[in-house]
Amino acid sequence: MKKKIKVKNLIDKTMQVFGDERTEIKSLSHNSKQIGKNGLFFAINGTNVNGEEYSLEAVKNGAVCVASERKLDLPENVCQIVCENIRQTMSKIASKFYGNASKSMFIIAVTGTNGKTTTTYMLASVFKKAGKKVGIIGTNGIFIENQKIGQNLTTPDPIDLQKTFAVFKENGVDVVCMEFSAHALELQKNWGIMTDIALFTNLTQDHLDFFKTMEKYGQAKAKLFTKEFTKKAVINADDDFGYDLFKNIKMPAIAYSREKNRNFQRLANCNIVAFDEQICEEGKGQDFLVKVFSKQQAIHLNLDGGFNVSNALGVIGAGYFAGLSLKTIAAGLNKLDSVEGRFNTFLINGIKVIIDYAHTPDGILNILQAARELAGENRIISVFGCGGNRDSSKRKIMGEISCKNADFTFITSDNPRFEDPLGIAKQIEEGFDKNSYKIVLDRKQATKEAIGFAKPGDIVVLAGKGAEDYLDIKGQKIFYSDKVVVEELKKEFEAHTSKS
Repeated sequence: MKKKIKVKNLIDKTMQVFGDERTEIKSLSHNSKQIGKNGLFFAINGTNVNGEEYSLEAVKNGAVCVASERKLDLPENVCQIVCENIRQTMSKIASKFYGNASKSMFIIAVTGTNGKTTTTYMLASVFKKAGKKVGIIGTNGIFIENQKIGQNLTTPDPIDLQKTFAVFKENGVDVVCMEFSAHALELQKNWGIMTDIALFTNLTQDHLDFFKTMEKYGQAKAKLFTKEFTKKAVINADDDFGYDLFKNIKMPAIAYSREKNRNFQRLANCNIVAFDEQICEEGKGQDFLVKVFSKQQAIHLNLDGGFNVSNALGVIGAGYFAGLSLKTIAAGLNKLDSVEGRFNTFLINGIKVIIDYAHTPDGILNILQAARELAGENRIISVFGCGGNRDSSKRKIMGEISCKNADFTFITSDNPRFEDPLGIAKQIEEGFDKNSYKIVLDRKQATKEAIGFAKPGDIVVLAGKGAEDYLDIKGQKIFYSDKVVVEELKKEFEAHTSKS
């Protein structure tokens, strides 16, 4: 990793330099308080902050160069980079500063509302089976093989992202499996990165607090699927937006579908199709057959839920494009036993408790339907809340889904942020047309009551947190883990049962 680089070696023809382009840069930052000595400060104008106003502070804290969209009133000895688009510029300069490390690795980028994390884990398992050293970047953190080296947003900011690529390169990573959120694509974090394969999982309602409309949300996802940012595409044709994306794409692309969905027009246009899906007995995963062009392969997944069949199909498409054999892909999928925070199962006195990250209407529908397949005639008890200061329009919808697909629901809290938790719960409550719910804002208490309410054979679904280990309340992240709570309650319930 380079320790310093001259400004002239960081710019391109879209940028204009005022001052000495031989100025040496040792660090990058868009935070004026975190800029280091000989740093380059990016004056980003965000939703609530005008980065240009902090340029002088950045200079006082060590910045020798400032990048912005107009020439600023700064000391003459400060080099300035002026550009049309500061976010693109930050991404491109960060890539050059860290030696364009991403170019040395095979990169698979996964985007979509749901399924990104599980898909990257599936991909990692497949490529490990193929003998490759794998790095993962996503919601659960940054990993090299099984070692966690960082915690982050779904997609890190460009500087951290490019630094991560450099660390991957230093550690001999061959393949990177990463999540790309719609926010990251809209904020142009992918500039300076050419992905080898872009994989689209689905588009369902989420993040409308930011994008305002589903059309704009979809447009952000679609930005990844251009020749400027990826070489090949793998797309879920069972998704309406995905099918339109596939029909109009201008690059090599594979579409996949589940025969179970019985959309014969789309099936006819798909190169990868799953059929003969079977749930294994005693909760031991699921089997299906996949047809890839003219070849057929049996697949066993240890992960439950029909949505994971869909996720696996995307992985099979990416593996095919990467030149892996179907036998290797199948073995890699079979090797993955679980994904942290995704359909994780615990057994308490004959009651199955499922922890999942599902936090969107489609996500909670999928998890409840998957639970129903496993429960048979037994009951489903749902426990979930909705995040504060986010898309509020989905709250009633998620209430309706839980009302229809669960036998009883405990409406609780989930990262209320700066909103009133009870107000959020009341909006979820609007989705219920029958008295099959209870509001319990304390999430631990709601979980305890749900397990206490359940009978042997019932399934309790804890949705929304997954692997998250905090509750975001009024600007503070307070430690909270569904997994830790369930393990504590398991001991408590089992100790009580043994005494009685």
